[in-house]
Amino acid sequence: MSTLIAARLDRTLHRAAGRRPAGATVRRLRLVMIELAGAVAGCVAGYLLLVDHARRFEVALAAELVDLLGVDRISGVLGDSFVVFGPRMEPVVAEMTGSCTILSSVLALAALACVALRQRPQALPGLLAASTFVLAANQVRLVLSLLAGRYLAVDALVFFHDWIGAAINFAYTLFGLLIMIGLTMYDAQRAEQDRSGRHTADRPAAWAQPGLGHRVPVEAETRAPRVRVAAFVHRRVLPEALSRRLARRREQRRVDYRVGHENPQRRAEIVRRLAAKGLAVHTATLLAVASYETDPMVLDALADAIAERQWEPLHSADVVALRLWARAWLMRAPHRPRPTGRLIAVTGAGGPAGVAVIHALQAAGEQVLALDANPDAVGLRLAARAAVLPRADRPGYADALLAVIAEHRPAALVCTVAEEYAALTPLTGALAGLGVRTWLPEHADLCLDKVAFATTLHAAGVPHPVTAWTAEGARRVPGPWVVKPARGRGSRDVVLVDDPGELAHALATVPGAIVQTRLSGREFTADALVDRDGTMVACVPRWREETRGGISVRGTTFASPAVTEVVAATLRAVRHTGPANVQGFVADTGEVTIVEVNPRFSGGLPLTLAAGADVVNTYVRGILEPEAKLPSLGFRDGLRMTRHFAEVFYPATETAAPAGAPELEPAR
Repeated sequence: MSTLIAARLDRTLHRAAGRRPAGATVRRLRLVMIELAGAVAGCVAGYLLLVDHARRFEVALAAELVDLLGVDRISGVLGDSFVVFGPRMEPVVAEMTGSCTILSSVLALAALACVALRQRPQALPGLLAASTFVLAANQVRLVLSLLAGRYLAVDALVFFHDWIGAAINFAYTLFGLLIMIGLTMYDAQRAEQDRSGRHTADRPAAWAQPGLGHRVPVEAETRAPRVRVAAFVHRRVLPEALSRRLARRREQRRVDYRVGHENPQRRAEIVRRLAAKGLAVHTATLLAVASYETDPMVLDALADAIAERQWEPLHSADVVALRLWARAWLMRAPHRPRPTGRLIAVTGAGGPAGVAVIHALQAAGEQVLALDANPDAVGLRLAARAAVLPRADRPGYADALLAVIAEHRPAALVCTVAEEYAALTPLTGALAGLGVRTWLPEHADLCLDKVAFATTLHAAGVPHPVTAWTAEGARRVPGPWVVKPARGRGSRDVVLVDDPGELAHALATVPGAIVQTRLSGREFTADALVDRDGTMVACVPRWREETRGGISVRGTTFASPAVTEVVAATLRAVRHTGPANVQGFVADTGEVTIVEVNPRFSGGLPLTLAAGADVVNTYVRGILEPEAKLPSLGFRDGLRMTRHFAEVFYPATETAAPAGAPELEPAR
């Protein structure tokens, strides 16, 4: 007996040892079966509960649509059926069965959303969109069936609904499923990388420029080859030259997707931030930028950031490639622009703004005709052509200017002296007749006359220092004070007053004086460019850290939404278009106050150009293409400028050609 019991126990233990616990796959299969059973049960229960309501709802909706179309002899008065009178007035009752409704399709879509897509937040909007499409498509099916019975024959209603309608039913259910999946499965993820440089997240489909997709080789990662249609077309169908051209064009636009969708200023900032975390951390992104970026400002930022990390160990061949690229970029030969073949006239060639405009135009490949009233103006020696004109407020200016223009025939004229606008505006018609395009501000006097400027800003609610232009009004202006001409330029005849007893003397000595409250805080200048429709396409604020003769010799660009907003409001108030520089103060509390607007390029223009905002050539494009929409310009924040003297040498016997004389050779 004991032997029999022992044998039975051994067999039991052997069978128990042979059983394996249910693995993850088995548990998942059971869970899927339970979910499917629940979905089927939900569909059946929903159908039984809602079928009558769905029939009546769709009958009523279809009847309303038929009434809106103005079709008679079709009625839904029975509630769950249609009464249709054919072309010979033969009546027929078309019953709305449960299979004719959208209920089964909607329940199937809902079951799919609950079982397979419930973890996605877009599941409910996707289901609603798909159900709406299915309802609209089924109503089209019903209305077409009723119209077939009304106008063709009663048998046509049955044929269309049962056969053609069945195909339509299958098609709209399938399209509804695709709509729901398309809306639900979309998931915009942010791109990330692991330490080896491989991307670990999908590319956001909403970004306009897809990424390079740089990946380091992984030996353990093997994938079966798959058929690529694009590769087959390029290799077997398209000519080799066309394939290469298309590939080159595509690659030029492909910058890594963490950078490529931003503007140049933002791209440069992102590149500096990524490089600061280590060249080995974001190697793939930095390599993509070095390979396919085309904006010099972004490439300069990348090269500088790599050069600052020479102490970092060489982790991989990619880091070595980055360093070699940065060294080559920083040692590159000076860029020689391609000549445009155009000649651009620039007035005020002896001033800082005129010199900066000449350099910017020449850097873009333009030829420059420099114009100035001073025969020793340095800009006359920097340009390819030059002429001396009388001052704009002297007799003979108009005739001399038109004579020079008729001789040289420039394509456009850029004025850098705001006081010349009054003399140039009456000549725009004559200049246009000579083929010269201009873009002069129509309301420059609102900026040049400080009394009108203060009145305009006060009416517009733009922050402006308290201003008075009479001795009586000066008594109500709180001190300390600044006294300056109502029509002045730079810092000429500007007097700072701290003692109330000296205010009257300052008003008497300054010609055409106004008095304002002297502001405290940090002084800034914002170089701006406003399109013809009033859109501000560029605003580059910079701190005026040191000035000489009213010209900034040291400054730093900065980004400030508050300053940009006030600058835009100021330019809207004075109705200005074209270039301008806006001066003001930022108080310690952050309040921005505008002091004045010069409707021209500023003397500190080189800092704006170096920061990446090419307002000069963009303005010239606006002159040459009046109907074109000017692009928005970004700039590099935190770029500092300090100025130094530069010399131009020429024989003492050489003077710039007066108006009508032969053109000068450029200075060597």
